[in-house]
Amino acid sequence: MFRYEYPEFKNKHLLNVEMLEQLRDYPRYSMQLLFQNYGNGIINGCELSWNDHWLTVDRGVIYWNGNLYFMENPYKLECRPEDQMRYLVVKFLKEKRQSDKVSGETGIYLRKEPVRTQDEMELCRFRLQEGSRLRSIYKDFRDFSTEYDTINIIHAPYAGEAGSVISPEILIQFAEEMLETDMDDMFDVSFVMNVLANNGCMSRKIINQYIKKYFRTDIIPNNDDLYQKLLKKLSKRKHQSKTESQNEVIQKRIMLM
Repeated sequence: MFRYEYPEFKNKHLLNVEMLEQLRDYPRYSMQLLFQNYGNGIINGCELSWNDHWLTVDRGVIYWNGNLYFMENPYKLECRPEDQMRYLVVKFLKEKRQSDKVSGETGIYLRKEPVRTQDEMELCRFRLQEGSRLRSIYKDFRDFSTEYDTINIIHAPYAGEAGSVISPEILIQFAEEMLETDMDDMFDVSFVMNVLANNGCMSRKIINQYIKKYFRTDIIPNNDDLYQKLLKKLSKRKHQSKTESQNEVIQKRIMLM
């Protein structure tokens, strides 16, 4: 049966073992149930910014192999221009067990090699040129893949139902630009409105179904492939919208003649 139970603390009452166990276990069990069907990746936060040769990873939460990793303070790394591709990687270290606690820690590294092992996760990649600033604000959907002087978050996994997903920020940008094209396909309308209603947090299954409908493929192997297909879809829709607008103008001119 369903129930709830929590310890009640009163002045001058002794703490017993059961009360302490409830305090220990309840938050962990709750989180495990909440994210049990999720893929590995960022839950919230971890925004990236660059200023005066320092790259900052803001506070955030990452879900990885059944555990939640919290970073309570921003983390800074020195980041000077090198004009070559570099990768910001989180490495999940071996779990530590002590007599009074169990802990999981990570390392954050800026390096020239991409993710190499299953205990690593990419936060971003970029190529910063001498005399340039590294930016994390994007002009449009295509700009997310700009190679030079731009923080590329396409490959960073986000925790989502049924598997890891692409950044909600990228999906929101896709949806907003699709809205501008006056969509008439109800499948497009449904997907776009769901993205915006859920603030970009979509399940892997729904994203795959959307891609499958237009590209006749069952599985999207990685975020880059997903991004490229969404970019192709958006570009095609923008071209169609432009053509439709031009045809309407021509028809109006004909009617006025």
